[in-house]
Amino acid sequence: MKYVRFLCAISILAMVTSCTSIDVATHKEIKLHNKMKKVAVFPFDVKGATWGDEFADAISHQFFKQTSIEVVEREAIERILREQQLSMTGLLDDKQAVKIGKMLGADVIILGRGHELRHYKNGRQVPNLIDTFSLKAIDVESGSLLCTVRKEPGRAWTWGYRAKYCCSLTLIWDSKDILVQSSRYDEIARQVVKRIITIMEKEKIPQG
Repeated sequence: MKYVRFLCAISILAMVTSCTSIDVATHKEIKLHNKMKKVAVFPFDVKGATWGDEFADAISHQFFKQTSIEVVEREAIERILREQQLSMTGLLDDKQAVKIGKMLGADVIILGRGHELRHYKNGRQVPNLIDTFSLKAIDVESGSLLCTVRKEPGRAWTWGYRAKYCCSLTLIWDSKDILVQSSRYDEIARQVVKRIITIMEKEKIPQG
């Protein structure tokens, strides 16, 4: 009984004190939900890694999975980049990206860059981990910055991860496990898109 009470107590504490390493900022005068109809996610520039394009695919997948937003296929983006003799490694500047976005018929383009997290387990590097990351969504029509996302270094102590950490008494999930799980690019992609969706849904709620 005491153990059950202990688990309940720490579970409640986990939910109350939860936090994430993902921070989102939006344009104060432009509503995201009015703009994000068709999105093109360009290959990301992730220092130290060769999978920036795969991370971008993960973001596209989450938009397709969690929303009704139309997502430009990666092959279409790559074809236009080849035709324009531009890099496919995430090193586009904003003006080039907006130009390509117009060619693709996109309403919003998404660019991102960051650094790989190097973490080793049993002498081997754990793959596909993000240390820091910055993303920006740009309105193709006006070139205005609509939204920025920042992934800070370190683990994400969301209520779910805290519950796993606390309920296992650190025997199954320790702080390093939380770091690895919350830094995988698939998990970062899920969190980023979820945060953007939450903002879009709040925008639709009548004020006052």
